[in-house]
Amino acid sequence: MKKVDEYVRNSGTVAQISRLGKGRDLYLVGGTVRDILLDIQPRDYDFAVSGPAMDFARSVAREIRGAYVVLDESADEARVVKDELICDFIGLDDRGIIPDLKRRDFTINAMAVNIKDLAFFDPCGGARDIRKRIIRPTSPDALIIDPLRILRGFRFAIELKFNLHRDFDKLARNITLEDVAAERVGEELTRIMSHSSSFETILRINSLGLFNEIFPEAHKLLEDFDLWNHSLNTYGAVENLIGRGFFKKLQPEYSSYFAEPNRVPLCKLAGLFHDVAKPDTLLVKEGEVHFYGHDTIGARMIEKIAHRRLRLSRHDTDVLKKLVKEHMRLHLLATNPELTDRAIRRFFRHLEVDWFGAMIIAWADGYATGGKTKHLEKAFTRMVALHRADMAKPRVERLVTGHDLIALGMKPGPAFKTILQELLDLQLEGEIDEKSDALNRARMIAARLAEGDDVQ
Repeated sequence: MKKVDEYVRNSGTVAQISRLGKGRDLYLVGGTVRDILLDIQPRDYDFAVSGPAMDFARSVAREIRGAYVVLDESADEARVVKDELICDFIGLDDRGIIPDLKRRDFTINAMAVNIKDLAFFDPCGGARDIRKRIIRPTSPDALIIDPLRILRGFRFAIELKFNLHRDFDKLARNITLEDVAAERVGEELTRIMSHSSSFETILRINSLGLFNEIFPEAHKLLEDFDLWNHSLNTYGAVENLIGRGFFKKLQPEYSSYFAEPNRVPLCKLAGLFHDVAKPDTLLVKEGEVHFYGHDTIGARMIEKIAHRRLRLSRHDTDVLKKLVKEHMRLHLLATNPELTDRAIRRFFRHLEVDWFGAMIIAWADGYATGGKTKHLEKAFTRMVALHRADMAKPRVERLVTGHDLIALGMKPGPAFKTILQELLDLQLEGEIDEKSDALNRARMIAARLAEGDDVQ
């Protein structure tokens, strides 16, 4: 293979590692070879080596002054990391490179080149499938051996713009993902959902029944045909909104929000599971159907799902929880005939940077419900305009501080935050501009809170 030969000859990284190989058989393998054939600059390097691979990786780490990481001691697999360079090493048994390649997941990842003599090995026809742009398991049992390969197949197809082999769904059907590590599932799904055109892939994963395996806590949602169909359509609407239209025109907010890692898949996940608690909150009252509290209960459910089933970080879990919890709030604001500036400011204050994602979820939900979004566009336009105006104002010096409240005889506690924020809202709205007025208002708010009434 000319492309691979030229790359191996000209790669400084490969040459440096080759010099350390000495009498070992050393192969460049897997995804690295695939990327070279696709004219993609490899992000990392995969090597198969005769003899103890972990020992060899340790020597490479010493030579290049990189970090040494054990990946799988039983499989004799280790990693070396130096700056942005990542090199993975796996040991070969006495049978050599061919059995190793045949054990791999897909034909496009089952190729190798001997670094010393440039001999090319392709026992499963990976080069042919690259030309045909096909994702094909290396054997009928490849997906059974590691069920995560099902999700990896979908991910490779969407990232490389390849087609899954015509037998893929048949081979994948009835394989359980129950025993696959949650972090591995989370990584694959996150990468799939990060793609700008993942909706059809999500539908195909759904058709295999895999979401029942991955998200058992959501089984009631998944079993409700109409509600789950609405959820899937909401996912599709979220994806469309991220790609084009009203929200993409909101600059610089759009670029700033989605510059943060995982914001795209988190918004899509929130769209998919925004109604996860509806089956548990269904109530028929006087002939009308209600789902009281499904947003709050749903937030608790999605927190468990994010932690147990996807092993998302605490930060990402909190974002997802917030988006699900607040998805009804904007519907209520947009349909309120007396939407006040104070209510708008309270929304932005509570959502912080995730106001952007919350608006996308609400809009997608409305579109998937009946295509009615005009009222949302009107409300969101006003809300964003007010928020931008507030952000452009010089920082307001508060008329009253916590020390002033203490001087009034109040005891520090959670009420302080509510009182001070209410006073700031009144100040921003121009209703108070003197400290004496602010102190009087503080007494009134404190009395209202003491009676158990919410501040409006």
